[in-house]
Amino acid sequence: MPTHQGSIRLFRAAGITVFLHWSWFLVAAYEINGRGRSYSSLTFNVLEYLALFLIVLMHEFGHSLACRQVGGEANQIVLWPLGGVAYVNPPPVPAPLFGASPPDHW
Repeated sequence: MPTHQGSIRLFRAAGITVFLHWSWFLVAAYEINGRGRSYSSLTFNVLEYLALFLIVLMHEFGHSLACRQVGGEANQIVLWPLGGVAYVNPPPVPAPLFGASPPDHW
């Protein structure tokens, strides 16, 4: 059962609602401030963490859209500080791509 308890709704895209867990802000503040000497400006620390956020977001959308491609359901993503969860309901039997139907004798 999908759960987004303790999360903030960010947006909905392609029928998938994206949530951000509150702990993301704590880890982001720690990572950004704790790495103050990594770059010449704090702005680069913020940009690096936001890039990580976008990479994880795209990764989870990949899971969701791939599940839909084979006939499953995917309607929710929850992003955590160091990863994310795509709540999917895959089909009981994976169907081949490109419109072919699965054989009758699985």
